[in-house]
Amino acid sequence: MLRVSGLRVRTVACAALAALALASCGQQDGGGSAEEQRDAEASSSPAGEEAPAGTPDCSEVWQEGAAIPRAYKGCADEAGAYVERDVLGCSSGQRMVRYADRFWGVLGGTVNEAQGSLDEDRDYQTSMRNCSA
Repeated sequence: MLRVSGLRVRTVACAALAALALASCGQQDGGGSAEEQRDAEASSSPAGEEAPAGTPDCSEVWQEGAAIPRAYKGCADEAGAYVERDVLGCSSGQRMVRYADRFWGVLGGTVNEAQGSLDEDRDYQTSMRNCSA
């Protein structure tokens, strides 16, 4: 059997595969910081369940020009169902949140409203490029 520095090639290959598997553990949607992963785990109510007491109404949070609370975790829709925040970590460390394919902004920042869907809005696309830069 072939030997590389006293180790069998098979052992080296297994160790490499194990390291690769461990490197991908805990990542979701292409990665994310430990803080983002903790935030995701802290949201215990899956979307669609009744919103916990004290959860703000989505219509109150998501108004163009309003401030997005830094501690925003989600909101209650018209039916009282809990809508978890849709968050994207930016390279700057900020976290961009989106709602209803129409609103976006960074936590602690201002709500922006798209003209149409987010995918078609130029201002949103610019924000996305700046976020990932």
